[in-house]
Formats: sequence, structure tokens, C-alpha cells
Amino acid sequence: MGNVSRILRMSPVLLLAAVVAVALVMVLGGSRTMAGSGDAQMPARVQAEGLTADQEIQRQIDLTGRLLRDLPSASQLRQVNVLFGQDEIDAIDRGDKSSTPLKIGLVKAITPAVEVNGLDLVPGSNLPRKGTTGVAIPTRDGGYVWALAVNADQAGAIRLHVENLSLPRGAELYVYSRSGEVYGPYTGTGIDESGEFWAPAVFGREAIVQVLVSPGASLRDVSFRITEAGIITQKAAGDLSMVPEATSFCGNAECIVDASCYPQAASIWNAYAKQEWIAGAYIYTCTGALLNDSNPTLSNFFLTANHCYSKAKTATTVSFYWWFRTSTCNGTCPTNTGWPYKTTGGTLRSTSKYGDYTLVTVNTTPPAGSVFLGWTSVAVANTNGVALHRVSNPIFGPQVYSEDTVDTTAPTCTGWPRGERIYSRTTLGGTDGGSSGSPVVNSSNQVVGQLSGSCGTNVGDPCDHVSNATVDGAFAYYYATVKTYLAP
Repeated sequence: MGNVSRILRMSPVLLLAAVVAVALVMVLGGSRTMAGSGDAQMPARVQAEGLTADQEIQRQIDLTGRLLRDLPSASQLRQVNVLFGQDEIDAIDRGDKSSTPLKIGLVKAITPAVEVNGLDLVPGSNLPRKGTTGVAIPTRDGGYVWALAVNADQAGAIRLHVENLSLPRGAELYVYSRSGEVYGPYTGTGIDESGEFWAPAVFGREAIVQVLVSPGASLRDVSFRITEAGIITQKAAGDLSMVPEATSFCGNAECIVDASCYPQAASIWNAYAKQEWIAGAYIYTCTGALLNDSNPTLSNFFLTANHCYSKAKTATTVSFYWWFRTSTCNGTCPTNTGWPYKTTGGTLRSTSKYGDYTLVTVNTTPPAGSVFLGWTSVAVANTNGVALHRVSNPIFGPQVYSEDTVDTTAPTCTGWPRGERIYSRTTLGGTDGGSSGSPVVNSSNQVVGQLSGSCGTNVGDPCDHVSNATVDGAFAYYYATVKTYLAP
């Protein structure tokens, strides 16, 4: 039987950051150096600015409390139910984890769409006019509030598509859950001034959209549409009771190991994020990590795989789930209902199927303590025995760890030539659907590539490291292209 390739598609801590910073300086030094003629290296760095993960979660909890105080009563709160068929959910949950791409959710139109074209009150009264979506209710501070609850009984998490957003000065839109997860405020015509965006997923079966209008602001000038709802299934969102086939921690295959158990991974943990995004009628997931740079005008670079996503529009919908892992070795599996530090939105900078890479800039600064990985343009694809390791988030779950050794004798797969790709044999742990795009680093914690998938005669088994080789797109192969961004 010939070799087959499998693309893997998905699928706290300032003290740790300080330790990581020291380790990185010891290993990598403090400046970019040349490794040889034409070869470049970049050290890692640790993000010092911004909120820590704990601070961001507390900010959301506090803000949710304030929003709930102004939330209309149950009798006044409009409800929209989005129905998904059980067959549709089963198709996602029972899908081939090695499929390309791996789906973790689906999208449906809200019919009819929720439309707000100006908010209104019954003239001369503080009571809202009945029978319209554009009804504002007075708040205690003299302003007004409008709110809507979108419900999906089968959801583990809900994302909402907002279009034609146009808010006057003094008006703010939020998307949140009663458990304390909140995103916004969105003002004016939105973050990129297009009036359109996908709000980040809020975990649970309900997502609340709430508009607060300050005293004196124009109610008539509030307008937007909510046209689609995407759901991440309950199984994908971390309900382990729905994973009867699990043979290892957190629902993984038996060879997959918890990253929290391996001290050698501690210095790179905080570089990686699991990703989740909208494309067409589905929601997908992959892994990626932050890259350091010497660019004076751009920052917050993030590397993943081209087969994960390669379109600028898709990148704008990507949510980055930072540092999603167990708190102790083989500890309680984290669930998304505890929502990690999450940011949404990326800008595509460079991508190619050759080398299977996508480079984006993250639109929102990652949490304080984040690691920006160093990298090297020194080629390793044809150097047998080079030790490699990585962190990834398979199956939209917590971080796992794996080690590999470059194998120059491993048979190659069609379209994945050695040199453009790095072939290695896994010696510890493993990767699975959702791990795709995870940068692999050398013994100095420098990125040399990112995960494409596996090649061999039994690619359906993520634990068969004899029949299958692990394949990464080679950073050295496409470095000349991304150098424009990373080291201009």
C-alpha cells in the first residue's frame, strides 16, 4: 500500500512568564544573530504589556455584572431560538478526526434576521412600544437599553454575525453570557469600520446582545442586523461525557500526553493558541503560535498552516484561545465553559500551499506573559536526527506535548517533497486533528516549521509512529518570503 498524507485540522501566570523570560534569555540570547551565510536567527521575547489572563477574566466578570443590572426582565427580553438538527450535530461530532478540515461546529441563518433600524419608546411614556425589535427601555442612569437573547439548545458555544452596524456616539453593543464572558464594546461601525463582524463565541446555550445608549444619545441612529448564528457543539466545547471513546486524558487518543507534565515545554507553553474560525457553513479549529520579529511597524505575528486558512476574510473571524491547558500534570481537564483568555481577529500577511504556512498579525495584543517564539532559517529537513518538539491543541482541547526526530529516510508523500517539508518520527506523545499549524521548534526553542500532518500507510491512527511520519512545512523553505515581515 502506498503512502497517504493526512492533514491535521484540529484539531495562569506572570510568575511563569518571569521564569520563561529567564530561560529564553539563557537559551537564545538577546538579539538577532546570523547563523551563517544567508541564515538568520531571531530570539524569543516575552510580552510585558497588557492584562494578564486572570485580569482579563476578572474584567469580563465585573463587566457582565454591570450589564446584567440593566438587562430587561424576562418578560421584556426578546428571545430568538436557533434550531439545529440532531443529525447535523452528529455529523460534526462523529466526523473523521483526520478529515480536512476538521469541523467543530456549524452556522445557520437567523430567519428572519434580527433588524434594528432605530430604537423607539412609546411617545410620552417610559413604556416600550410592543411588537417591535427596536424598543429601548430606560435605565436608572437616564440612558436606555435594548437586549436580545439568542438560544440554541444543542450549543456548547454560540457565535453571532453582526452586519450593518451603525451606532451613534454614546451607544455601545456587547455580546455576553450570564456566566461572565463578555465581548465589546463595539461602537460606531465596528472595529474595522466595515459594520460587519463575527462576535467571539460565548460558551453555553445562550448569547445575549445588549445595546446601552447614554443619556442624550440618539436612539433613532442605532441600527444593525444579526443575520447568522454559529454553534460549537457541546462535545467539541469540552463535554467529556460525550467522548466515550477517550483512552487518554481529556478525550485524546492513548498516545497523546498532557503538556503540563513536561517541564521542557514550560518555556514555550505561552506562545501557543488554539484557533477557531468561521468559513462558510462551518466552524473549524487549528493550532498556531506567536513569532518574534524585528519589524518596526508591525507586530504580534502568528504562524499556522495554509491548509488551516488562507483567505484574508477568514482571518478576520479567527478567535485565538491563549494558553488553554491543564493547570497541573494530568489534572482536571479544562472546559471551555471556564473560557480562557480569548482574542478575535487577525490580518493575513503571507500564505502559501508551498511550505503550507500562513502568517497573520493578531489584531488584539495577546495577554501579558505571552511568549513570542524565536526562529531560525537554518534548514533541518535534510539533517537526520535533529531533535524537535512542540505544543498543540488537538480536537479543540487542552495543550499536549510531543517530541520528534528528523528522519531523512522516511518515504515522502506526493506534493510534500522533502526540503519543502520536514519529515520526522514521533518519539514521545503525538498530534491529532486540531494540532495542524502548530509550530515545531528545535532544541534551542527556535521555530523550524509548522505541522502539515502525517504521511504513511496508517494515517488514520495518530498513535502509529512506525507506519507514519510527522510532516511539517519547512520555515527555511519559505523564509525568503516572510522575511519581508519578520526581519525587513
